[in-house]
Amino acid sequence: MASSLVPRISLSPCARKTAALAAGFAMTAATAGCAPKRCTEMGCADSFSVTAATADKSWAAGEYTLELTVDGAAVSCAYSWTNTPQAGGSGVFVQCSPTVTVAIEAVTTCTETVGRNAVSQSCTPVPGQFRQLLTVRGTPARVDVVARRNGALFGERRFTPKYQTSYPNGKDCAPACRGDAQDWELP
Repeated sequence: MASSLVPRISLSPCARKTAALAAGFAMTAATAGCAPKRCTEMGCADSFSVTAATADKSWAAGEYTLELTVDGAAVSCAYSWTNTPQAGGSGVFVQCSPTVTVAIEAVTTCTETVGRNAVSQSCTPVPGQFRQLLTVRGTPARVDVVARRNGALFGERRFTPKYQTSYPNGKDCAPACRGDAQDWELP
């Protein structure tokens, strides 16, 4: 005969059902936090960006040069802008270095259409309105920019990014990326 250190208690059929339900609820509660996480696979990258535009959003034709100092390292970039966008409103894209890009983009107005089971968005370029987007991959602590048009200085500014962390797949899912985006109004 096997001996038990725990005394046996006889339960009525109703008490046995109640105990079984309580044990089931306890198991469900204990394993609820153990369910596998489902994460999407959206990616992101650490970056700092500057959107530069004039007050009226015009971007004069000319030869442009950007002289950047990114955490003490010099990067220069040059492009020509004819004030004529390509088909579809796109502008110029220049790879200045492995970590720095500049693009001239059309300013757009967008409208959202909500259907029964879908949402769509349509964007149209605004004639004659452009902005320059400067992007630096990584998380530089300081970025200095000198902008010249046809050799003449038309903008100079020092940027000290204030990064925020984003989680494109949710806070409990990788990746986590740091970024900051700032605006720069030029004359």
